[in-house]
Amino acid sequence: MRNGLKKDAAEILESAIEAVEPSVAVKRALTREKNTLQVGSRSYDLDMFRNIYVVAFGEASVPMSRALEEILYDIPLKGVAITKYGLGGKLGQIEVSEAAHPVPDENSLKAGQLVKEILAQAEKEDLVIFLISGGGSSLLTLPRKDVSFKELVKLHEALLSSGATIKEINTVRKHLSTVKGGGLAKMAFPAQSISLMLSDVVGDTPDIIASGPTVPDPSTFEDFYDIVERYQITLLPSISRLLEDGLNGLIEETLKTGDPVFGNCYSELIGTNCTALCSAQKKASQLGYNTLLLSSYVTGESKEIAKVFAALAKNELLHGRPMSRPACILAGGEVTVTVRNNGKGGRCQEMALSFAIEVEGLEDMLFLAAGTDGIDGPTDAAGAFADGSSVEKASMQGMDATKMLSSHDSYSFFNSIGDLHKIGQTGTNVMDIYILLVR
Repeated sequence: MRNGLKKDAAEILESAIEAVEPSVAVKRALTREKNTLQVGSRSYDLDMFRNIYVVAFGEASVPMSRALEEILYDIPLKGVAITKYGLGGKLGQIEVSEAAHPVPDENSLKAGQLVKEILAQAEKEDLVIFLISGGGSSLLTLPRKDVSFKELVKLHEALLSSGATIKEINTVRKHLSTVKGGGLAKMAFPAQSISLMLSDVVGDTPDIIASGPTVPDPSTFEDFYDIVERYQITLLPSISRLLEDGLNGLIEETLKTGDPVFGNCYSELIGTNCTALCSAQKKASQLGYNTLLLSSYVTGESKEIAKVFAALAKNELLHGRPMSRPACILAGGEVTVTVRNNGKGGRCQEMALSFAIEVEGLEDMLFLAAGTDGIDGPTDAAGAFADGSSVEKASMQGMDATKMLSSHDSYSFFNSIGDLHKIGQTGTNVMDIYILLVR
């Protein structure tokens, strides 16, 4: 039965990821009738534009750009697609650049400088198309004047290991950047612009996706200060000076609602975690499961959220609730891990390990937590499978589950029992999917 449950969970996840395949999402959002481009409620007469510039960034930037090239197959395009290492490829007209994620590197900085140069050419008679997806905050980086790039990188690392939410992390990022927090909209002005976004944030809030480069930003320097105080993050000199100047009103805030640059901007959300979950639910039903889609808003500490799924599994096994068996309970979102030791793993693997500890000895159920981008933390696994036998099997390999959870070494735990789920980088990213199956 266990192998059957693993197979079913893998197929359900695959269906979820297929539903947010980037090129499909772009072609679903952009339609063309002769020389009229339709996106959402807006129509654009392509004959009215002198140049069309493309700025794509995020893990899905290459397939999104390829879809755009197919739609505008007979129109000259100028621009760049910035993606994560290993996700590059050739495009017809658009240049491809690779950089680091989740912490920016020198290529992220070069990408930011290149985008600035491209947008400096855009004028009133031009159209800029932004293709934005998960990972964009790291892949496209251009610090504010006088902010040390090395210090910026160290702050990214500290934030990612602090337990801060992606909203909090991106609030800080926006205030250190010239491209985030509406920065790209400002650079593109006075050209018209379209932003197509694949959401990798809970709630699908546009100002959080890739740190909101083309939309107004409601956050402030005071929010920045509160976040670093909350997580006890020590700021290095150049960032500390910038924050102090921002709090004292000596430097400008990120762009806010009402700024005239946004009069030329149109944004459309083209793929979300909920899109993926709905497809997963349909697949689970086809496989014979009674399904329940809990939420696409799951946040919190990974190991604690796992306890909720363990409680659901126990309730199903004992009482056949909240639905009759066979049951598939689905959810999605993005949890956090507060790192106190230096083990190897990711938030999904940690969730699976915590689940395994909670359900030790139980049968007839299985849990899969996985990232839709195929990469969980700094590992080559999307996530991991866990059930009531996981702890015992790992113990036979000399692994102590509780100690490994404390040291955040979930990768080694699941690698030892062959329950890592490796699917490779998917080229999309709409956060994580959690699948609980009970027979």
